Amino acid sequence: MEWEKLGFGPVSTDFMYSMKCCEDGNFVQGNLTHYGNIQFSPFAAVLNYGQGIIEGLKVNRKEDGRLLLFRPDQHALRMKMGAQRMCMPSPSIHQFIHAVKQTALANITW
Repeated sequence: MEWEKLGFGPVSTDFMYSMKCCEDGNFVQGNLTHYGNIQFSPFAAVLNYGQGIIEGLKVNRKEDGRLLLFRPDQHALRMKMGAQRMCMPSPSIHQFIHAVKQTALANITW
């Protein structure tokens, strides 16, 4: 096994998924956009307090070319629980899984 070649580093793809959170803590339906920079407020907690969550769900390609998501519902639940611990809003499990599926399909060439 060549451990250094497993490829866990960041990879820029063609598309990304963006979803906005309303002031009431609920997320609105997001959308796919071309990969690029994002804008956010200088007051964003991720800048001021390092408050952010990274979910490491991976998408794998099967031998027949189909994409395989490994337990996306468990990843969504873990993100939701992490957000609760950090007093942050989070998308619903359905919104999370929908976003992951849309992003994976849009970037299928990768």
